[in-house]
Amino acid sequence: MILIKDNEIFTIKGGTSSSSACATDEGEGTNALLCSLIKRRKEAWDKKSDITLDRSICKENADIILDTPQLRGIILAEPYLLIEACFSIVDKGKRDVPFFLNAVQRDFITKLRANGSSRPYFILKGRQQGFTTLITAIQLSFAIVRRNFSGFTIADRDDNVRTIFLDKAKLMYSRLPKRLKPSERLNSSNELYFDRLNSSWRIAVASENVGRSRTLSFIHYSEASFFKCSLASLQRSVEQSLTSDAICIYETTANGYGDVKDLWDSGSCINLFYGWWLTDEYESDTPPEKMADSFIRERARMLSSMNISERKISWYIKKYHSYIDRASIKQEYPCFPEEAFIASSDSIFNKDSIYALLSGKEVPYIRGCFVYKKKSVPVYSENGEVILFSRQITDICFERREDGYIKIVEEPYIRVHKAKIEKKPYVIGADTSGTGEDYYAAKVIDNISGRCVATLHIRKMDEDLFSEQLYCLGRYYNDAVIAVETNYSRHPVRVLRSLGYENIYSSSGEPYCGFLTTSVTRPLMIARLVEVMRESAELETDRETLCEMLDFVKHPSGKAQAVSGRHDDLVISSAIARYVAESCDNTMKVVTRYRDLVAELFSPEADGNNTYLEW
Repeated sequence: MILIKDNEIFTIKGGTSSSSACATDEGEGTNALLCSLIKRRKEAWDKKSDITLDRSICKENADIILDTPQLRGIILAEPYLLIEACFSIVDKGKRDVPFFLNAVQRDFITKLRANGSSRPYFILKGRQQGFTTLITAIQLSFAIVRRNFSGFTIADRDDNVRTIFLDKAKLMYSRLPKRLKPSERLNSSNELYFDRLNSSWRIAVASENVGRSRTLSFIHYSEASFFKCSLASLQRSVEQSLTSDAICIYETTANGYGDVKDLWDSGSCINLFYGWWLTDEYESDTPPEKMADSFIRERARMLSSMNISERKISWYIKKYHSYIDRASIKQEYPCFPEEAFIASSDSIFNKDSIYALLSGKEVPYIRGCFVYKKKSVPVYSENGEVILFSRQITDICFERREDGYIKIVEEPYIRVHKAKIEKKPYVIGADTSGTGEDYYAAKVIDNISGRCVATLHIRKMDEDLFSEQLYCLGRYYNDAVIAVETNYSRHPVRVLRSLGYENIYSSSGEPYCGFLTTSVTRPLMIARLVEVMRESAELETDRETLCEMLDFVKHPSGKAQAVSGRHDDLVISSAIARYVAESCDNTMKVVTRYRDLVAELFSPEADGNNTYLEW
């Protein structure tokens, strides 16, 4: 089975609710004893499905756990290991059944055991995968085991508060063996409080001031995308109350853009995306009678390439045909994270081709930035007086860094062919930060193949330092043509010229003009990029750029730009690069005869700083 975590795809082994594997490590000693208790319960249920017998087994399991000091220690450290041994739930058929973890629930428990409270968890999921039930059970297990525990669930609306508390938490608690139930002081409509343990679990609707004046050990944001209040303001209210080792879980199906999408993109959480196909019941034994359009045919091919079973693909196709608004399947049953966050308006780009690229393997790249030396060189008048100092950049080197803001997919191409040196032509489109709210961005295009070979993207940077990185990027890529947008500032062009960079594109031919995005050039450059993404989407190699394209829509005013709250710096940089590339050289260029270059390098006048050696 396939799972996407932090935009990487990997496999979940097992995956049925009747699997005999337990959430603890298999092995000798106490852990093996706990596994054997769970295994015995599962085998009895598989054989007889008798809830009375199951409750008897749960009681025996509770007695063994409480009477075995080593088992008590394990449960105290990881209370959620009680779930499969002793917890029960009501299933979708309204039957009392044991709470055996399904594939995605088991995977999350594994992540929780591995990462603890080191970072918040963000669970992005399809419909009805059982995460609210699981997280409720986890909090309940802490509340009945740990002293001074304070758990809190924030739900999106009143009816979900009642559902979670009455149909999940209180029902699970009522079915527990008596010995696992602590002394109660409060058992109300939205809170359980155990006085001897001084532990509690409660639930409330999301509001600006919810959670204040409490110390919290565990916080669960349920269906966070649907909160009526700002998630940012809610965080300010709640997270000041969290203990240093508190567990924090955001869990939701996607609901367009906003604070939740920003949180997913921030990288501050352990992002976990669980595809719909991991849910066992989403299968159909009968093949679909039709596939109405090209989207579902392409989607079926994509799912097949991901090794999703034919029965699950059949279910997905039938679900698609059952919708009046068929596009809603992307949000209800997304196939990857980017698809889950659907814009309210349609992207102007071919979303199917973008989705296909995002669902595939990420193009390998190296990350870093340029390091270099700067020096001032005096400029003399005819009579030998210093009239000014010019700046020079030397000793340029691309340094690999995990926090680097430049991603290189392909190194610059130079070849020695028939006694001559040839260089591939490149074009760079760049977009400045404008008013300061956007990012600095640049895209490097191979002007023979049309492939994006490098991307620069950073939010906070001084304009002169961005210009110096552009200079290095241009020199690195065979003195590429640099087209930098100058609608807000012409300073980057001035810096490039002061450094002696000559291959600068200018819309009007004026030295400091740069690329001006106007009512004439903007529609043309966007149209060119749309065409490229429709005909040859694979030429774009950067995932961040692809994600920006999904956010890039036509607004009621007719202007194409990012949806409110999102960014389009990479899209604009790409559009500039594609537009400018059409008027630039697209053939290999001879730099110099090889024998002449060798003679030059070893002549008495050579200063040892020939740039060809650097590249």
